[in-house]
Amino acid sequence: MGDNAIGLIKALGFVAWADERIAPEEREMLTTVMDALAIPEARRHELCEAIRRAPPTLEEISALFTDDLERRFAVAQAVMLARVDGEVADSETRDIRRLAHALGIDDDELEMIEAAVEVTDDVLAGQGA
Repeated sequence: MGDNAIGLIKALGFVAWADERIAPEEREMLTTVMDALAIPEARRHELCEAIRRAPPTLEEISALFTDDLERRFAVAQAVMLARVDGEVADSETRDIRRLAHALGIDDDELEMIEAAVEVTDDVLAGQGA
């Protein structure tokens, strides 16, 4: 488990706390991501407690990423996280933009990432119907 994986979890925690709460759907997504990354239980608990005490700073998050693709992936996952409960709060939109900028992603690229996430959500929703 590298720094990019920890950066992803912290980026998601940053956006999840944007509206000062973590919705059950956001919590479920965080768990799914930690499962996919094979983060050990003790480390999960440590990460969750740290996020609960104080959201990670943008500087802390950006320092963990070493790869541009991983940065883009983290922003896409953050967009998905904000949408997972069916309601994207203004504070989540603001913090996704702040996260993207901290990771070197400009507004044009962020719009492309958001559009890609929306298309993916639409395709997946169509499969469930």
